[in-house]
Amino acid sequence: MDLAEDLVPAVWFSLGPLQVTNTVVYTWIIMAIVSVVFIVLGKHLQVRPTRLQNALEWVVESIDNLISSMISDRPRLFLPLAGTLAVFITASNLGGLIPGIKSPTTDINTPLALAIIVFFSVHYYGIRRKGLLGHLRHYVEPIFILLPIEVASELARTMSLTFRLFGNILGEEIVIAVLFIILPYFIPIPMMLFSIFTSVIQAYVFTLLTVVYLSGAVQAHE
Repeated sequence: MDLAEDLVPAVWFSLGPLQVTNTVVYTWIIMAIVSVVFIVLGKHLQVRPTRLQNALEWVVESIDNLISSMISDRPRLFLPLAGTLAVFITASNLGGLIPGIKSPTTDINTPLALAIIVFFSVHYYGIRRKGLLGHLRHYVEPIFILLPIEVASELARTMSLTFRLFGNILGEEIVIAVLFIILPYFIPIPMMLFSIFTSVIQAYVFTLLTVVYLSGAVQAHE
């Protein structure tokens, strides 16, 4: 395993001035797989659901309950964002288990892009719910001197989301790769199960923190 290749994505081809890296291609593949799976499942919903349908409904209800526990007013408004993040991050984390594919979340650009989406979503929903002035007011309450601290906190949250997801998934893949070299015949199955567990946990943590930040924006000082 070449660590440099994981930290610096390789450019595979160009679209005019735009360079397309392997991370982007892997992301497209995972997005295509997830889209096809959900389209197929959506066309075969049953009154008497199968075990797979029950499992998927449980996931949706769990995310919905997570949002409802923190945001009392119209929690379903935030389900598309939180649900999409949860599904995409889980699929991306697990992508490394597919032969020939590297998890997009091992490239810091992917977690950073997701964290930026969360950053702007928090402000979008805050402004939508409270209006521009109402949203900005909580940054200077109870005293104006808190503004620099609030701004620094916003940036710190974005960096925290980025490095938490990136560091955990990359670290997990490095550990698995090293163990494969040392004990190639005994490690694969246990480490694959560990990878699945870690991938789901990291997706849950990222989604949980997103909902926490959204809750703080839309319910502050109500």
